[in-house]
Amino acid sequence: MKKTKQKYSVNRIEIDGNSEPKIVEVTDSEIAEQQQNELNNENSKNNDKVPEKKNSEGKQLAMSLIFGINEEDKFINRRQKVFKRIFTAVFIVFVVGVLAWTFYRDFFSGKSGDAITSFSELINIFSKTWYFLIFAILSLGFCYFFKGLKLSVVCRSMTKKFHFKTCLETGIIGYYYNNITPLAVGGQPFEIYHLSKHGVHGGVASSMPIITFFLNQFAFVAMGIVSLIFFKHNTLNLPKEFTSLFPEVIYVMAIIGLVCCLFMPTLVVTFSLLPRVGAKLVHFIIFLGAKLKIVKNPEKTNYKTLKTVIHNSRCIKKFSKTPVSFFLTILLSVAEWAATCSIAYFTLRFFGFDLENVNGITEWLQITQMCLILYAAISFIPTPGNSGAADLSFYALFQVKLMAGLAFSAMVVWRILSFYSFIIIGFIFTTLKKKSDAKHQPLYEEI
Repeated sequence: MKKTKQKYSVNRIEIDGNSEPKIVEVTDSEIAEQQQNELNNENSKNNDKVPEKKNSEGKQLAMSLIFGINEEDKFINRRQKVFKRIFTAVFIVFVVGVLAWTFYRDFFSGKSGDAITSFSELINIFSKTWYFLIFAILSLGFCYFFKGLKLSVVCRSMTKKFHFKTCLETGIIGYYYNNITPLAVGGQPFEIYHLSKHGVHGGVASSMPIITFFLNQFAFVAMGIVSLIFFKHNTLNLPKEFTSLFPEVIYVMAIIGLVCCLFMPTLVVTFSLLPRVGAKLVHFIIFLGAKLKIVKNPEKTNYKTLKTVIHNSRCIKKFSKTPVSFFLTILLSVAEWAATCSIAYFTLRFFGFDLENVNGITEWLQITQMCLILYAAISFIPTPGNSGAADLSFYALFQVKLMAGLAFSAMVVWRILSFYSFIIIGFIFTTLKKKSDAKHQPLYEEI
């Protein structure tokens, strides 16, 4: 069979004075001319350094000339590797140190000399509160359910079909990769890939995770702002033990975290309303990154970033034309965050946490408010799942209302349910899904 030669296209972004940025195709002659100029410049600089070899090393050296891998790129690569190693070491030391300190303080130093909770006291507590652990596990399940339902609503508005099973699986995969990457930003590419492989194709697959991400960020910021306002005026009548534990630095960190969470959505909205301003803002950020030696190949990075922002802004614009689906997705995002905070509430209740003279609904609202402020305050901590900062914040805040020896245990159970379970469930699911897809994949694909 005669094979047809596949044609690839290269694009660049041009910004017109009267319209938003456009992606323009680059002609073959322009590409060839640019590659030849770059190759001639590199050959003139490295004529005496390039050995004439026909093995793989020589080929890699020749390819490096074509694609422009220079000394500056090598320096940035080395710098990035060193930074990753330092970050990993600091991350491990920090998390282990937090766990060791909280364990020692809860079990050995105690709180104001309190004795460690005896085994009989534990049995007495758990016999009355065991069902709260079931509610905490159910809250974990609701996190998956609400995220899958959000994706289904978006899918329904775009394809007229829900694809709930595929969307639920996508939510599991997204949670997994978000929790193993810093700042929870690694899940979207895998969500797009899973959707495109299981019945949701084209621009819909790439739009759905983007839309749900931005609306989820919007819901989180809105809930965080409401929580800060309520806390400032003590609308929910928090006990003094908790209001005194929130120093001004936590309040400021929460505001900074909410601003950081709004950065990308704000950039997309700016690009939708003021495309020229948005393009200049992106260019300025990439310029700073290049000057700080943390961004290599700024022109290529600038193009990719602009292309992503343009695509995101078009997705949000298109989806906002279906107001029912738009607001329903925001409400489901609020429900997802409520389920996340409920894991902390029911875990605390399982270990005997109880506020006097407060009914269950008010107590749940109080814990949810404090959890949202803590999530905002640690949201920019660059560790997977905000590890270390999340553990320490949870322990420092809620240990005042737990018996000696239970605060550390409550923190560990909470982290297992709210962080490690997403990784364990996601790893098992992705492994089984890969095997299932490989088993059902045809041996011979149609040509």
